[in-house]
Amino acid sequence: MKRAALYIRVSSDKQVKEGDSIPAQREALRKYAKEHNFLIAGEYIDDGISGTKYSQRDELQRMLSDVEARKIDIILFTKLDRYFRSVRHYTATQAILDKYGVGWTAIWEPIYDTTTPQGRLILNQMMSIAQFEAENTGQRIRQVQAYKLSQKEVISGQTTAGYKIVNKHLVPDENAEHVKEAFEMYSACGSINQVMRVYSGKYGMPSSKPAFKRMLSSPFYKGEHPTGITDFCPAIVPPDLWDDVQRKLKINIKSNNRQVYLFSGLICCAECGRHFGANTRRRQRGNCLTISHNYRCVAYWQKIPKTCDNSKIITESVLERYLIEHIRPMVQDLILQYEIEEKARDRTADRIAAAERKLSRLKDLYINDLLDMETYKADRAALLTEIEDLQGRATEGRTKAADSLRGLLSPDLWTLYADFTKEEKRRFWRGIISRIEFGKDRSINVIFL
Repeated sequence: MKRAALYIRVSSDKQVKEGDSIPAQREALRKYAKEHNFLIAGEYIDDGISGTKYSQRDELQRMLSDVEARKIDIILFTKLDRYFRSVRHYTATQAILDKYGVGWTAIWEPIYDTTTPQGRLILNQMMSIAQFEAENTGQRIRQVQAYKLSQKEVISGQTTAGYKIVNKHLVPDENAEHVKEAFEMYSACGSINQVMRVYSGKYGMPSSKPAFKRMLSSPFYKGEHPTGITDFCPAIVPPDLWDDVQRKLKINIKSNNRQVYLFSGLICCAECGRHFGANTRRRQRGNCLTISHNYRCVAYWQKIPKTCDNSKIITESVLERYLIEHIRPMVQDLILQYEIEEKARDRTADRIAAAERKLSRLKDLYINDLLDMETYKADRAALLTEIEDLQGRATEGRTKAADSLRGLLSPDLWTLYADFTKEEKRRFWRGIISRIEFGKDRSINVIFL
């Protein structure tokens, strides 16, 4: 008895209305398999994916893996355009099928027969026509997109951090000010790592370094579309700030002569949330020159609209001494908190499993025609985002974090710290602290990683 794989694909609601819905295809394929005494080895369903997007058709790739594992003898699908719309992709896949002796049948188009020269000729001609139709459709889509861009309308539902879509146009959202702060912070410190310690995964901003760099490089923030269309949307970042960030992204500030500030990028204002800028102050008293590194709120000192009233300055040496003197009780309190949280048990794995079950049920609803494609796509995207977010969280739990913090209680560490270079001290603090909040009452609040 031959083992048959049932391959099903739908890419639009239009195809559903034309009788190509997943339930319709599945019913027809199951009936055909039963009539020809085939054993159904598996059903492979690519939903909402264009036939031209070969690498994104996960179920097709899974089916080919099963072919290579010799689990399949024949592939059944309804029509050729459900299978492929590109001669190149068809040829590459057919080579795999030929290698493992696997045939296929388009049950609604019996004209195709790859066992005869005439059948192969007809097949190649029809594949060429299908590819032409796909490319022609692509050209029409590009023309529509070009017109929409000329009207300064968005061409996809995805937006970059700090923007939302209103009446097909990009407008700043509630995160726009935070995005601007991220640009200001990078302009001040020149380090993506430092900026990400404050903003990674927050306010709609990305959590990976390459994605964060792409965000800082996006011309949308100065109001320009990547294709060069100016005034495409309201700017979030002033042009001079955007240009300065691009310059520093290119050179990456690798000069060994630059000033080293221990806490730049870590310290922020407890009143307005903006980062503190760092500067060096030199005082000459007679023959004695004193140099101090100071930190102050950018919003207050640059007189940014809706300015903060935190005018206090803290010197680096004072902050460093405070941390050394107070870190032991702070760490002890944090370890106790971690131990309490550990006893409550991390529920991340359970939440991932629950989201995956929802995803499976969602697909069943769509396959059984109980959910329209647009709703399915939106709910599926939301669940995938939730799963990705959960998977990206630390899985080692609080126990390991507490064990790591206990090392800060060792007196030997602070003996070694006294001999650190300035750069080594800088890396040390960034390795244990996420943020330091400094208030106008000179209060200091330390948030550890």
